[in-house]
Amino acid sequence: MLASLKDAGLCAVFAAIGLTVNLTWCTVAGHTPGFTDALASLGIPVNPRAFFLAGILAMSLMFAAFPQKMREKDASLWPVVALSACIGTACFAIASSQDAFPPAVLAIGGLLLFGIGYFWLTARFVLLLARTQSFGCSIACLIASLIVEPVLVSGIEHALDANAQLSVVVVLPLLSAALFQCARHAALKQRACEKCEKGRRTVFGVPSRPRTAAKLSEKGDLRGAFILMTAASLLLATVRSLSFVGLWGEGHLDGFDQPSMTSHAGLWLAYSAALAVFAYLALGRTSRWALHLRFQPSFLVIILTLSVSMILAGDAGGDPALLDTLMRLNDSFSHSMFWAVVVILLDASAIPSYRIIGGATALYAAGSIAWVLFLGNTDAVENLIVIIAIYALTIASMRFSWSKREPAPKNDSKTDAATVVTDALEKRCAEVAEAYKLSPRESEVLVLLAQGRTRTYIQEELVLAENTVKSHVAHIYTKLGVRDRQDMIDIVLGLVDPKSDGGPKTD
Repeated sequence: MLASLKDAGLCAVFAAIGLTVNLTWCTVAGHTPGFTDALASLGIPVNPRAFFLAGILAMSLMFAAFPQKMREKDASLWPVVALSACIGTACFAIASSQDAFPPAVLAIGGLLLFGIGYFWLTARFVLLLARTQSFGCSIACLIASLIVEPVLVSGIEHALDANAQLSVVVVLPLLSAALFQCARHAALKQRACEKCEKGRRTVFGVPSRPRTAAKLSEKGDLRGAFILMTAASLLLATVRSLSFVGLWGEGHLDGFDQPSMTSHAGLWLAYSAALAVFAYLALGRTSRWALHLRFQPSFLVIILTLSVSMILAGDAGGDPALLDTLMRLNDSFSHSMFWAVVVILLDASAIPSYRIIGGATALYAAGSIAWVLFLGNTDAVENLIVIIAIYALTIASMRFSWSKREPAPKNDSKTDAATVVTDALEKRCAEVAEAYKLSPRESEVLVLLAQGRTRTYIQEELVLAENTVKSHVAHIYTKLGVRDRQDMIDIVLGLVDPKSDGGPKTD
């Protein structure tokens, strides 16, 4: 993973810092004195985190339902969303200290904007990393943010008074948005230096890297993948219901009357090392395993860690700092596994990226809201049983899905030949695109046209409007000087010399 980070360069650095800012923004707002003191005076019967999760749920459902529109509007909406997140955080912070509006109404409205902005900004970092960097780099950035965030939160809590905490947290969404732009520009330079072939898909204007994971094309593959996504989402929601981040205002993260991990350098180092080892062994070393087996070690480690935490929680003489460390570690394990599953699906599935990340986060947010509203007071042992049940049902369902697949042919020479032909066709399309000066998007459309794809398929694959696809096709035909797809394919296949007359046809 360190090698992956080194290859990614500045893009990984900015993305890791941005993810750390997002985590710090959320954690400080939910648990440090500057906000928890304000929470206590609002008198809201429901834990405030439910409204924050409702904002996440609303925006993630928009991503899942309207991936094309959300992608098209991203460039124009992200400044508005970042500013709205700042305003929402500020409204939440000052709700109890003003009398111009009903405090509860102002706090709830602010929390909804807070949740919307938090999801939007986090999703942008994940999408950029998943589409332009390796799997190892994406996970390494997330792990780095999970390691640094507790220390940063502790520093803010101890070094700043309540008013200063509010001021710092309010501007964090703008800082996150600025860091994303830095990461995007760094990724654009990185991909340009690598001389990426034309015809690749783009994300936020950056050419996507070639897919490295096996594509999920069979129904059994897709069914198993989405069962896994559902399980990872519900697992994270359940684990968080038992950790200190499960409810807002329920004591301070680094409570002044209780020692915690960040007050013991040795425990923080142990936490960091354990998280790094988990990422390397449970997420990285299993990358070649079949999908229905790949995340089983992660599930088992999370269940084991949670079991130990529950035993320590029942011991009145237990070390609070050790318990705090284990709960943080278990939460971080679940968090990293959830995003690892999302990154894998973004790489392997042809489903629009916005739909995947929106669907996964919507499942997590809905599960978390259910825990906050209905299940938050259940016994810890019962919650552990729920987690084990989720794991058992997931493995059973995925095994059933894979058992329904057709057996793989013993001789895969046909598959190898198809791969060679596909690679050769993409390379030839890149040459034609360069010769005729096609735009990056036109190059992407050219590859799909040469593969015999319909306009409807191209529209879904590239998340484009119907008229936009028609326009790109018309521009390609004009630049190549052809009237239909067959003439275009003749040029791609070399049946017609693309430069025999000194340039593209004009007739």
